[in-house]
Amino acid sequence: SFFPPQAHADSGPFRVYLTFEDGPTAAYTPQILDILAEYNTKATFFVIGVQIEGNEAILQRIIREGHAIGNHLWQEPGVYAGAPHDAVQASYDRTEAAIRDALGPELARYDAQTKLFRQPGGGIKPFPVRDGEQIISYNWHVSGNDCGFGDNGKSAAEIDEQVINNLVGDSSSDRAYFSVFSYGDGVVIGLHDVNRVTERVLPTFLEYLQGVGASFEALPRPFDTPNTMPIRLGVPPVMGQGIPGATLPGVTLDYVRLRATPSTNAEILVADVPINTSITVIGRAPDWYQVEINGQIGWMSAKYVSVIGPIPNLPLIE
Repeated sequence: SFFPPQAHADSGPFRVYLTFEDGPTAAYTPQILDILAEYNTKATFFVIGVQIEGNEAILQRIIREGHAIGNHLWQEPGVYAGAPHDAVQASYDRTEAAIRDALGPELARYDAQTKLFRQPGGGIKPFPVRDGEQIISYNWHVSGNDCGFGDNGKSAAEIDEQVINNLVGDSSSDRAYFSVFSYGDGVVIGLHDVNRVTERVLPTFLEYLQGVGASFEALPRPFDTPNTMPIRLGVPPVMGQGIPGATLPGVTLDYVRLRATPSTNAEILVADVPINTSITVIGRAPDWYQVEINGQIGWMSAKYVSVIGPIPNLPLIE
């Protein structure tokens, strides 16, 4: 099941930034906007210029309903990471002009927003700004990999489960993987508004994260500054010191021992805590979680525990 225990009141902030790219599309963007409105959530739409004509009303709705619009260039070929600055700038300008023309009565709201940019395929350096420009370049921490399924033999239910697992569980990617919970407060999620998969999984995902205290906001994040690229693809989460007193719900993934200290040589307090046991996670150390179970406090190996919530908020126990 994707539905976790109820969020702890002292879990700390958990701001989540959904982004949708490659639209707008008449087939999918309005339905995504309907879902976001139903769950009272905000998001950011990185639009490509070739999709704007004929979808002007959708762009206006995005801004009118409190979401943000970012520039994803005119179309992908020729402007991937490493492309010449003048080609990227020209594609940006063409798209920016189309956005502004399309917004009509909502243009003032757009002008009040910080300018946002995402390079197709992800960037390796910030947008090459010119004098007077202030633009934040955004990659993503976690991707749903919600595109390109084609005829892969999987059922709709199997595809949906895979996308949600990519976000909060075990990714289908072969690369080193960190979930939304691994990055915690401020996580930026990459999705698309060009297929029915995203539309299908979005309600489940929103309900799941709201159940553990997440709030969904539009970019920019309040601590990011113009003319930077705050997120570099593939960089592991920064854990830091955490928040004193923060706790999160968790569940055991296998039979696991509760130990007195975070070491495989430490005294065993409970020999075999059963699989799927609900626990309260109250702290962390490298590769270990401090937990409370039935009034007893001890340590469990992190590989046997699923923590449901913003893991960096947990206090570091040294």
